[in-house]
Amino acid sequence: MAFVSATAASTSLLLPAPSAVSGVAGVSASMHRRLRLAPLHAVKGSSSAPVVMESKVKNKKKGSGAGNLPGALDVEIREAQEYLDSDEQEPVPDNFPFEILDEEGTSVVILKRDYKDEKIEVIVSIPNLEGGPEFDDEDGEGDGENAGKDDEEAEDDESAGDSSVSLKVVVSKDSGPKLEFTCTAFREEITIDDMLIVEKTDAEGEEKFPYEGPEFTELPVNVQKGLFKFLEQRGITLSATNYMHNYMVTKQAQEYIRWMMKLKDFVRQ
Repeated sequence: MAFVSATAASTSLLLPAPSAVSGVAGVSASMHRRLRLAPLHAVKGSSSAPVVMESKVKNKKKGSGAGNLPGALDVEIREAQEYLDSDEQEPVPDNFPFEILDEEGTSVVILKRDYKDEKIEVIVSIPNLEGGPEFDDEDGEGDGENAGKDDEEAEDDESAGDSSVSLKVVVSKDSGPKLEFTCTAFREEITIDDMLIVEKTDAEGEEKFPYEGPEFTELPVNVQKGLFKFLEQRGITLSATNYMHNYMVTKQAQEYIRWMMKLKDFVRQ
């Protein structure tokens, strides 16, 4: 089996795609280490970029509440709620191994499970969407310019499959170090961007500068493949990450509505 090097500056190993239920994802602050599982999409930079929930209020006709902030917020909340009502949440997949901890008002969801003598914790962030979801202005009147953009908008809808979720996976035992992976999960592939061994330290001990190991792509190929299999066995699969992608899109809409309602309550006081 041949493995292809992408560039000298940033090596990306192309490995055979896993089964339909395998995968992983994340981000590194100092270096971009990644293991590509299938050459289906290019890795899209840092998934920590803010997701833009583009307002459709600017497309409203002047005179229908222009300059009226509470009215504009009402419009945005209504359209977001209509979007949410039309969004069918997928059922939890069979064999989904994690407990989902979802707190209102937060931008992440925490997954937890036990695996043999290990504890697995996964922090899943709001999806990094291509431009962010928009809430359709169903009663808006189309004009020549907008009509000419129909094909472009259709392509944008299709590109939603390129969106991703950032994962931080922590594998720990009762004693000893922890393994921390930062990963990015796309619809059809999962990348390992970084892996660290985190030693337990004394709270009052002197500052230390531990050796963090080589870049992920500098590890032997069999070690990289083994680490991906390691995560897959602990529940980080495409089946699980695709479900969490859809879950987080819905959460994003819910949190957006809550945020808008808080803003509306404040400006009306």
